[in-house]
Amino acid sequence: MFSTIWLNQMINTLKLYAIVYRNSTSMKILYVLIVISALFIACNSGEDESMAKQEEQKVQSPEAGNMELLTVTLEERFQTIPLFGRIKADNRLMIFPEIQGKILPFEKAFREGTAYQKGETILNFDSEEIRLQLQSSKSRFKTLVARVLPDIKMDFPDSFPNLNAWYSSLHPGKAVPDLPDINDPQLRQFLSSRGILDNYYQIKSAESKLQKFTIAAPFTGTLSMAQAEAGQVVGPQFHLGTLVDPTSFILEASVDRQEIARIETGSSIDVFDQNRSSTWSAVIERINPSLDPKTQMVSIYLSVEGDDLREGMYLEGALPSKKGSFLARIPRSALSRTGEVYVVENDAIKQRPVEVINIENEHIWVSGLRNGDRIVANAKPAYSGLKLQHAGS
Repeated sequence: MFSTIWLNQMINTLKLYAIVYRNSTSMKILYVLIVISALFIACNSGEDESMAKQEEQKVQSPEAGNMELLTVTLEERFQTIPLFGRIKADNRLMIFPEIQGKILPFEKAFREGTAYQKGETILNFDSEEIRLQLQSSKSRFKTLVARVLPDIKMDFPDSFPNLNAWYSSLHPGKAVPDLPDINDPQLRQFLSSRGILDNYYQIKSAESKLQKFTIAAPFTGTLSMAQAEAGQVVGPQFHLGTLVDPTSFILEASVDRQEIARIETGSSIDVFDQNRSSTWSAVIERINPSLDPKTQMVSIYLSVEGDDLREGMYLEGALPSKKGSFLARIPRSALSRTGEVYVVENDAIKQRPVEVINIENEHIWVSGLRNGDRIVANAKPAYSGLKLQHAGS
């Protein structure tokens, strides 16, 4: 409107100048400038009117009347507690030597993947020196016992037969047999004063140390790590390898502390790999009574057995909860990027926050809606405050 009034004023002014300055050059130039200005104003006026029409169309957008609305129906759903983690062998032995010595040539290749039966020798250390020292000690010990036998026969005749038979079984190349029971306090004092008991326990200690020069498998298993070579001299702090039982594994999973009350030891669940190509049965064995200070989660431990399991494998599963909740199943498109749903209230659209409980391919289960609520099926074109148009309005 302002542009039209201004244009009319310019035309009237042009007529006035035409009367005063007839056929002058200045009049011609002025006339051309006024015509150009008029065309520019006319163009801007058309753009303003077009923008005004667009704003009016935006306010009166017909999309509000064409939006698809859905009526919410709540259903009782029993939630699941997700479990996931990596498995490790239940029977696991980290092999460290208890003595210092040189590793002898292997009876079986000490390499990853080598299997051993329970009781089978894994490693041998050079024990020749300590074995010879032990034999010398046994020989001296037998001589020491022989010297006191006549006194025992005279002073303790009731105990002599047992001690004499024990003496006869002593041999430098064999383990010293257990000392016979000595119930007589005076006899025990006599043996102690002659150094018999002291030498006996020293020899037994040396025999125990000699056994540590051989490492045997405490259970049937396979080496998962090996870093020992024949001829290598190692000590008690050297990690030689790791033996694991490939038939029994433990899955450690973390659970929110609020869910622990719903978990019971002995419960069975199915666990599967990341590709969901294989499934195994797992049983909850233990629940850690303490919280992880970093994550504030509680660790639970499940035993897993079966074929094709490997230490370090990532498994996951879901533990069914005993407590149900009333949830709404809505399309994924109904959820806005901010985690809200558009609900119709009094013919206007309003935002309402919801909590996503479970996700499916095309739908989600959420809490925070009421039974009978009307929601917008597609949240993209909607916005809070949008008025709905009724048919015929």
